[in-house]
Amino acid sequence: MSSRSELKKQKELDEIKKKKESRLRKAEDRKNERKLSKKGRTSKKRLNEMEKYRRVEKQLTLAIVIVALLLIIVLAFVFFI
Repeated sequence: MSSRSELKKQKELDEIKKKKESRLRKAEDRKNERKLSKKGRTSKKRLNEMEKYRRVEKQLTLAIVIVALLLIIVLAFVFFI
């Protein structure tokens, strides 16, 4: 029977291994994509790439709005209180 600490260590090791494998897989994908790009063919679809950019843009816009609101609140406290 394994103790909790052993199970926790094993789980952490598994997570580290998964992260390492995913990093290696992403590096290989990038390398293959560059090779295909030089030949004029690519496996990426324009729709997928644009969707990724839209998602990032939406997150950044939300962060900017939140920071702006917090700034307004802080300035209101500073000048009116």
